[in-house]
Amino acid sequence: MENTIEVKEGIKIGHTGDGKGSLKDFHAPQIPPLNFGQKRETRHYTPWLVVRANYGDFGARPLAPGTVFWESPDVWVESSLGVNQPVVGEQNTVYARVSNYGFQLATAVMVKFWWADPSLAITESTAHLIGVAYANVPSGWSVDVKCPNPWVPVEVNGGHECLIAEAFIPASDPLSAPMDPTDDRHVGQKNEQLVMLKKGMPFSIKVKAINVTNEARDLRISVQTLKAETIHPLVQLRAANLPANLTPAQANLGFGASFVEGTANFVVESVRFAEHVLLRGLRELEELLDGEDHNTFHHQARFGPLESRTLEVTGKVPNDAQPGQTFLFRIVQRIGKAVTGGYTVHVVVTE
Repeated sequence: MENTIEVKEGIKIGHTGDGKGSLKDFHAPQIPPLNFGQKRETRHYTPWLVVRANYGDFGARPLAPGTVFWESPDVWVESSLGVNQPVVGEQNTVYARVSNYGFQLATAVMVKFWWADPSLAITESTAHLIGVAYANVPSGWSVDVKCPNPWVPVEVNGGHECLIAEAFIPASDPLSAPMDPTDDRHVGQKNEQLVMLKKGMPFSIKVKAINVTNEARDLRISVQTLKAETIHPLVQLRAANLPANLTPAQANLGFGASFVEGTANFVVESVRFAEHVLLRGLRELEELLDGEDHNTFHHQARFGPLESRTLEVTGKVPNDAQPGQTFLFRIVQRIGKAVTGGYTVHVVVTE
């Protein structure tokens, strides 16, 4: 496996890109420049790397309860169809944006790129390595890093795999919680899918529900439909390939959910990840998406130790939907109060 690196772009933190709606403009960190006058105890004199969970992410961990951590703007794929529209059987290119909030140049930053089946809990035992790259990231800058190996999505998932990027320096700024953006600022996840349908058409989304612990547990699956005031950024980036008259997400989608028969199997234990999940349950006291309008469908089942099953979520675009209308829902898995992961689906109505 090659360990070479192609730096696609470098952007000073706080810069908003070229203003022309390019990929550079969209992915530029939309946050203020580093404050070198901040209090001594909060300053980082060594490299301090971040792969953002959202646009306002400064790297503080653990993330607050209620944070959606699987829609990272710093992990994306490019294909013949554009940005974040992977093509099955084709060589796609994966990128990660790495920001350095420290006061020292970050050298020999290792960036690992992974893919996983659409899943509500991703660990190093369920993910597949795509490639490894190395980069230097100056203090106060963000660098876009290209995976040196192409990613070819598989047909079984329709190309809708999840992507993960981990950026760290093994000796001086190491991973603390592999595959877990909630507890580790070095990790970014992109677990989302775009579905384009005509009015009245049904849809089916399949994701893996996994008990990551070695004890029998009740898994609670929530399907949350959101009503938004603006178009979601992940849809905006794809606007060139979508209807011109896009509208913010509506909340009038109905759902059903069931586990697909015959899909039960077992995963390899990840003790580190399971420990983080169980500890997180002590602080997860708030519901996801607090303060947003949403409707929620719940599904619960008892899982054996390390058991995995395929969950199928079904629904239908309203018969009176108009081209350009969008819908947004998130599938969220909990073990107890702890959120283990989620999957975001955008539905866009076409002609």
